Amino acid sequence: MAKTFVVHSDVPATIETNVGAWVLGTPQLLSQKGIKDVTFKSAYCCTPERKIIAEFQGPDKETVKKALQKIELPFTAVMEATKV
Repeated sequence: MAKTFVVHSDVPATIETNVGAWVLGTPQLLSQKGIKDVTFKSAYCCTPERKIIAEFQGPDKETVKKALQKIELPFTAVMEATKV
């Protein structure tokens, strides 16, 4: 069963597009790279601060990290989360 992970990302200064539009491309990147065991669920964008908090589902933390590295999505933290 897939677990939920919360990912904190800092948007690189080299990304000139709208932060929300940038993160919405994540599902396409996962698909293009053939990543099937990690799924993008939702994200919250803090546009002025250029930060993103995103929710992913995957089998374990390491698999999510590897998927993020493969699609070149920078992250500062990947945390397993439980809905309360």
